[in-house]
Parts: sequence; C-alpha cells; structure tokens
Amino acid sequence: MRALIERGLEVLEKEVRGDKPPKIVLEAPTAYGKSTAAPLISRILIESGWCYNFIHSLPLRAIVEDLYLCLLINSLTGDAGLRDRCKKKEAVLQEVKDALMKAGIDADSVAYQMGETILVDEKDEERRKEITSKIRKEPLFNARYVVTTLDSLAYNIFRVPVTEIFDARKHYAIPRARIYTSAVYFDEAHMIYEEGEDEESTMFTAFNEMLKILNVAYVPLVVASATLSKSSEEHVCGTLSNCKIIKLGKEPRENDNCIVVQDKEFENCVKSIDWITEFLEEERLAEKVKELLESGLKVFIARDTIGDAIRTYDEVRETASLKDDDIVLLHSLMTKEDRNEALKKIRSARVLVATSVVEAGVDISFDSLVTDGGRPPSIIQRTGRICRELDKCKDRRARIYILKNNHLNESVKKFIELKGNKRVCWRLPYETNEYMGYEKLLSIHDFHKISKELEGRPELSRGNFNEMFKRKINKELERSLKALVSPLLISSGSIKGILRKHNYELVRTFLAEVFVSDPNVTSGLNLNKVGFVVSLSKLDMLASKGCVNGLYVVLGERGNAEVKKIRDLSELTTRRGGIDLSKYFETIEELVRDRNMRYRVSGTAFLLSRKCYEDGRGVKL
Repeated sequence: MRALIERGLEVLEKEVRGDKPPKIVLEAPTAYGKSTAAPLISRILIESGWCYNFIHSLPLRAIVEDLYLCLLINSLTGDAGLRDRCKKKEAVLQEVKDALMKAGIDADSVAYQMGETILVDEKDEERRKEITSKIRKEPLFNARYVVTTLDSLAYNIFRVPVTEIFDARKHYAIPRARIYTSAVYFDEAHMIYEEGEDEESTMFTAFNEMLKILNVAYVPLVVASATLSKSSEEHVCGTLSNCKIIKLGKEPRENDNCIVVQDKEFENCVKSIDWITEFLEEERLAEKVKELLESGLKVFIARDTIGDAIRTYDEVRETASLKDDDIVLLHSLMTKEDRNEALKKIRSARVLVATSVVEAGVDISFDSLVTDGGRPPSIIQRTGRICRELDKCKDRRARIYILKNNHLNESVKKFIELKGNKRVCWRLPYETNEYMGYEKLLSIHDFHKISKELEGRPELSRGNFNEMFKRKINKELERSLKALVSPLLISSGSIKGILRKHNYELVRTFLAEVFVSDPNVTSGLNLNKVGFVVSLSKLDMLASKGCVNGLYVVLGERGNAEVKKIRDLSELTTRRGGIDLSKYFETIEELVRDRNMRYRVSGTAFLLSRKCYEDGRGVKL
C-alpha cells in the first residue's frame, strides 16, 4: 500500500473516534491509487458507525463504468471475463474485496447510477447473461455501495429524483435518506473547479451547495484529486468544518489541518523515468507521431475538441499508414456500441486519439503523449496515462509534447519558461533537485485566474481566493437550490417551477439522448447500443447541419425498444433554428401525463440521421 494512502487511513481511523464526522481532502498524483483506496475508506467509515452506505461520485460516465465493473464487480465476483478485460492486479482486487466483505458488502450490495446503461460485450450469450445478472443500476441509491455521476447525486440531493424529473409526483425522500446515511467520496474533484471557468459556473455552484448541505447533515466526506489547486483546497476546507488535507510532499510535516506525507519509494520510482517535455507545432503533429511509432512507441494524442480529435485521427492514420486495429478514436459523440469497441482495442492499439473521456480514472498506459495545452489540470491528468506501467514503458522514457496552437494556455507557456534547465516530472507535485513538479503549474494557473478576476478591482489582494469563488457562484441558481432543500416539505409543483426556470440545468447543461437508425426501422432497436447523450448545445449544432430527424418516444425495454415519432424537428425549434427548450420540456411532460402512454414509455430520444454518423468514428463534424 502506498505511503500516502496508508497515512490517510491512519488519520481516518483516528478521526472516526471523534464526535464529528471525518472531512478529508486527499491529494495524490495520477496512478497513485486514490480510486482504489475508496473501498478501504468505506470499510473504516461503515465499521465505525458513521455511515451505513457509501457513495462514490465521479464527474464522467466513462469513469463510473470503469470503476464499477473493473474494480468493484471484478474484485467481488472473480469473473474470468472481467479479469481478462480489465487487467487489474490481483493484489489490488484482493485488497478491495477484503475491505468490502469486512464492511458487509458483497456483489449484490454494489450498484451504479448514471444516465446510461452499462453493456456487457460478450459473444457467448450465456456468458453475457451471467455477467449482466451481476450488474445493478440503482437510480434511488438503494445499495450499500453506489458508484454514481456527480449529476445524479446532485439531482437527488436537491429533491429531484433522477427517474422522476418530469413526473407529476416526486418521491425525493427515498434517495435523500440513502444519501444522508452514507459517506460521500467526491473523486476527480478538479473537474468541478475547471468546468466552465466563466464568471457564473453552474457545476461549481451546485457543488458548493452540496458541500454545505452534507456538512450540516453530518455526512462523512472525502474530496480526492491529483490536481486540486491551492484555491480549490482553501474552498473545500473553508466550506467544511473539521477538514483535514492529506497530500504528498518532499518532506513530511503536519499542522492543524494539513498533513504532508513523504513517499520516497514512489518518488524514486517516477524519477527513474526520463521525462522529456517539448512544445510541438500543430502542423508537425502527424509527422511526429509517425516518428514515434517508427521508434516502437505507443502514442496517446489528447485533443480538447471533438472536431480536432477526428481531424487528427484522419491525418495520423493516413500519414503513418495505420490499419484499423493500430489506431483508436474515442470521444463523446459516439454510440455506446462504438465506444465499447474502441475501449476493447485501446490496450493493443499503437495510437489512441481521444478527448477528455479518458482523461482521468481510466487505467491505460502509453509511452508518449501529444496534447493540447488549453487546460493545465488536463495536461497533468493526461500525463498520468504515460508510463503508467513502468515495466512496459519503452526505455523508461516518457515523451510529452504540448501543442503550440490557439488552445495553448498562458499558464502553460509561463510554466515551461520558468522551468529553465530542469525537466518536468509530471507525476510529482513538488520540486526536487532534478525535476520541477506540477504543483508550480497549478499555482501559476491559480494566479492567472485570480488576476483575471481582480482586473479593475485594486482593493482586493491577489491571494483572496474566497473573493474569486464568491464571484464564480451563480447567485440565481444558488437561491433556487436553497429553495429546493430548505423547507421540510416541498410540493412537486414548486420543484417543477424551479426546474423549468433553469431549463432543468441544476449541475450542467441538460443532456438529451440521440440514437442512430434508419427512420423506417421502428422496432427491435437496442437503444443501449445505438444511442448516446449530447448536450443541447451540441444537439443544436447537429440540427443546424440537418442531422436530426425529430423527437421519438421510446416504448418498452430499451434493449428491444419500439420508437414512435412524436414531433418533427421543425415543431421544436425557434425562429433562429435552435431547440426551443419550452416546447421540448412541454412535450416530455405531456407524455408523462398521458395515462395510456406513461407506463409504456422508457424515455425520449432524437433520431440522428445515418448520413451524419460513421460507424467507428462517430458524428461527422
């Protein structure tokens, strides 16, 4: 067990003996084992009596699936198919299993919740049924250990049950009771702080209110990330009472609320890698990848936008003359079936081109990285996929290429300039004699954000993080969230009014489902395979390109569904051509009120024309 995790568990053992629930910020580098530590933490909290259930919250659906299937179900069932697919170390799986079993949690007690259904891709029908029978989705959080998206957790906390968002009745007490008797583990928390760095961030506002609610409710909390900045640390501990920060450092030290742990074994391990960081001109990308491949290296190319990812995939494939199995494309505008096929090929592929869908929490390893430099925490997370398995890292050399293009962040440029003759160890937060640590990049990024916030306000100090976060809060949404949770009881009508006021966007932009099919095929569709979700802004973009046929109601089981068109796209668009949210939500509410339909309806989805979708590559942008 890593030194930081071991020390964190020791602190937790001490904290649970107090009269206040533990509140911990856990900071450890990528590939250190934070997610794996969650079951160990759950055992201590459950055995101590501070909670009965455990909720593991993640910001991305892809990470939810990986953690639930590859760590929890894999460890508890010993399924041979999952062992082969996930490639987790047996020692880790045994440690997780032991912790969960000691807490009284078996495979039947573990569930997941997100806006998609986890699919099992097995050619053998009996094997597929066997694994599927072990998978459990729990929208009401009715399980001892739930892995969930942040969105699902937030909606349930704010009295909007995710299965009843559009229903006239809302049984909000059930999931809230589960949450308030749980401990909550907020994993990959940096994404919350980096999501939409505009003045009014919806996700940050919701997270801020969640922290305050759970703090008052005496819910044990753990906030974990590799890339929490100083400002993020201060915000969490300023919001929570009795908060302890546990992080990795060059020398061990301890004060009232911060414990710095030294891990020389980990330091020596990551320093044994020869880290090379260079800028790369955008126009040289494909040629550089070809050079790396000719040297026998595996390459991860991380792009900030889907359009750039698809374009890069085409250019690299042509330049390096790669076959289908040599290169993988992965982004969010792909059907679940195509994404699963891509994930199956990742470990054997020579090149992966992806957006942020594999940025955090996904256990893959490459020799070199070519990345956009638009978001400093993203760069650090992406380098966590490089030389993750040291014995398979060619020449023990990690090559990091940051693209010089319009996306390049000023903080990244400044950081590379400041490093001078030193190299950057992207797996260590602190500076050593040989290497610059990534913490400096986060500090520069913080400084630039604060400087932007304080423009024209000389009365405020540059260290005033609290003022920056106050300005980041969406005040109107904050008032609405308080109105949802403050009364002892609230009517479904009042909840509906607040949801409509904010276009159902309490955490981030509302997500709509689309599916790829021939308009003439209306039955026997597996929406779990041919469907995916998109933000309404992306739906507008697809509609403007003539890719959206109309809105359909999904009847029966999603794995063998019948679809029926209920609105032409023209009936749901504004004069400017965008989706009219009022008409869209009214249509869904009408379906829910229709007694002849409501018990047959399993959802609604927009039909995406096949001319706009290419199998294996996703939406044509």
